[in-house]
Amino acid sequence: MQTEESTGHVILLMAPSGSGKGTLLKGLGELAERIYFAKTYTSREPRKGAAENPKYVFVSRDEFEELIKNDEMIEWAEFSANYYGTPRSEFTDPLAKDQVVMKEMELQGVEQIQALLPKEQCTVIYIDAGSWEDLKERIIERAPISDEHLELRCQRYQEESKFKEQADVIIRNHNGRVEEAQEEFRQVIKSILDKHSV
Repeated sequence: MQTEESTGHVILLMAPSGSGKGTLLKGLGELAERIYFAKTYTSREPRKGAAENPKYVFVSRDEFEELIKNDEMIEWAEFSANYYGTPRSEFTDPLAKDQVVMKEMELQGVEQIQALLPKEQCTVIYIDAGSWEDLKERIIERAPISDEHLELRCQRYQEESKFKEQADVIIRNHNGRVEEAQEEFRQVIKSILDKHSV
């Protein structure tokens, strides 16, 4: 990814399900207006009755495979027979305008992006929400979930938590610490924006 001329920056968020990422993002307030939130392209069907989700661009499986074939996807993976990924343009276009780009990513995506960007142009933030038992409790409280899906999330949590110490920043959003975590997250993002955005 040719970004040498850019003063923009990429923030990659690694956040296990139930980690309180949404709460931290809401706490950014007006700072969010200075960030370009990169979209995820997916071949899954939009959920019936769900409001339009600005985080997703829904495409057909054929369209997604065409993007892969043309080397337009900077990272992608297949989950539950559906493709998910991010086109290069979701990073290169805002970086060319010296913007700060934020994207939540799985471990595989983080590693792919890190391999393409200079170290100083990318910050990985890991949101640590405590033990798997704490997270499981939050996930179950939020919405009904099958044992099978819970097990998949547990496996993903265990895999990603191994990467935690390699992250540039760890935000501890444990039970009873939400306000502190929000302020810490806000200050980290503000510092990046003040340094890198136009």
